[in-house]
Amino acid sequence: MGWDQYCSASAPNDRVRSLAMESRSRSSNHWRALFDLITPHRARVTAISAVLAVAGILPLVGPLLIAKFIDDAANGATSAHLLWLAGIYVALGVSRQLMAVAVAWTAADLSWRVTNELRSDLTRHVLHLDLGFHRATSPGELVSRVDGDVTALSEFISQFAAKAVAAGVTLVGLIAVVMWRDWRIGLGLAVYLAIATATMLSLRDRAVDEAATEQAATGRMLGEIEERLAGADDLRSNGGGSHAVATFQKASAAVLRSSLARERQGVALWIISNAVFIIGGLVILAVDAALLSRGSITLGTAYLLFQYTQILREPLGRLADETERVQRAAGGMSRTLQLLAETSSISNEGSTPLPTGALGVELSDVCFEYRDEENPARVVDNLTLSIAPGNSLGVLGRTGSGKTTLARLLLRLVEPTSGTISFGGVSLHDVEVAELRSRIGVVSQDVHLFEASIHDNLTLFDETIDASAVRAALNELGLLDWVSAMPQGVETKLGPGGAGLSAGESQLIALTRLFLRSPDFVLLDEASSRVDPTTEARVTKAIDRLIDGRTAVVIAHRLSTVERLDQILVLEDGRAVEHGATEALSADTNSRYARLLALGADIAVDEAVVAYD
Repeated sequence: MGWDQYCSASAPNDRVRSLAMESRSRSSNHWRALFDLITPHRARVTAISAVLAVAGILPLVGPLLIAKFIDDAANGATSAHLLWLAGIYVALGVSRQLMAVAVAWTAADLSWRVTNELRSDLTRHVLHLDLGFHRATSPGELVSRVDGDVTALSEFISQFAAKAVAAGVTLVGLIAVVMWRDWRIGLGLAVYLAIATATMLSLRDRAVDEAATEQAATGRMLGEIEERLAGADDLRSNGGGSHAVATFQKASAAVLRSSLARERQGVALWIISNAVFIIGGLVILAVDAALLSRGSITLGTAYLLFQYTQILREPLGRLADETERVQRAAGGMSRTLQLLAETSSISNEGSTPLPTGALGVELSDVCFEYRDEENPARVVDNLTLSIAPGNSLGVLGRTGSGKTTLARLLLRLVEPTSGTISFGGVSLHDVEVAELRSRIGVVSQDVHLFEASIHDNLTLFDETIDASAVRAALNELGLLDWVSAMPQGVETKLGPGGAGLSAGESQLIALTRLFLRSPDFVLLDEASSRVDPTTEARVTKAIDRLIDGRTAVVIAHRLSTVERLDQILVLEDGRAVEHGATEALSADTNSRYARLLALGADIAVDEAVVAYD
């Protein structure tokens, strides 16, 4: 699937909307949400339920065979008859092993299908959230929530849920058999089972909050690790290693404290459940002895009752041992619902199509401030401008003047605090986000490349773009000779993060990637800021070809970058202090642009502004 197709599918689907609505409802709970996830897989659930039903009944047959063997042997049965019973018992043991394999396979298949879909849904939902959410949430924490929490759900379905269903069948069947043998013992066993189950469930629910707290602390710790690793070079070179270690130790200590709290709940459950099992075993032994001494039951029945007590302990004990998995799953589902409850400030209710061809841009009294900050300040202040279809605008300004925020507004990563932005005469509020993103393209100074071939990095793994289209794009941008000179040409493998290419060469890959998409509006955010002199000529030629016939906004790092553009906009503290045609501003010796240009076309914008001041 190409990026455009993925974007069109990136809005939350009906199932995600349903889960999100449920997560905001006070009456909702994580178990109901998990059930809703499994419901669409009714056929597989039915199949695995049949397998689990058989797997749950088989443990009850063995003791019945042994009880019959004991009673028949006591009554003088023939050796052939006893050998026949023994053969059935052995076959039953083999069948139980085969059923165990079948249970494991079907449960794993169901769990991965359900949770992989949930991972995809969560990824789409996170991509749909606005910049404010991503500014407040580290990538490490998102990895923990999208993958770690969902893995806990996968383990719950494949391990605990399968065991719980099989155990439930075993317990119901056990009570039924004992009732058939002696209704009084069966009734007592049912009461004992109800007490033991209620005890475990109450303790399990108390531990859900501790499990969710532990997983949240783990997510924060992963976020700390990701952030420190990303800035490892700066930390090492500037002596910040001790600070990084200290913050990691604090995050790790929080994980330890929450883990201990959850473990205490698990230990309490283990102690109480074992006490219940021991008391139940002693009671049934006493009942067995009393009934056997009166002749009310046979030796085989006495064995059957005692063995069923052990079978009763086995599934309950197994479920108790899996309590930690239940806690993690409940905590994971709770955090998943919290993530799905996050909403984007970017509305996506528009349905007006954009006109074909190059898109004109209009901003009318646009203001913006980052309201997620403690002391929000206006970053863009009453900005009004117009770019005709097919024209280009160069944006100049010192660091902090609002250039990057303007780019985010045009890409609709943030919404204006006030004012309107239109593309092709259509307000962005009236355009579906997926259509907008499919018609615009951006290249920033920080290009992300993957550990893959140059071809895959150019197409972003879109299989609909063939080799001939890639070759044609490289040729039109004047880059074919450069790529052909590489060891394996376009199939040359890059290392992690594009290792093997310079910053300027990475920009060339990004420009070609954008050219292949053929957008109608192009935004270049300081795309030439890190280009070495050798590569600059190639980048300049590629940019000129890319913006030809397209509406373009170029946020410039060097004055030479904007000389060939149609208009110039100079920003200062979020305000437009100068805006006009490039030729007119160059000719006007009193204009800011002319005075900056007089300092030298190759000078950096920040240096020119400081010199001008």
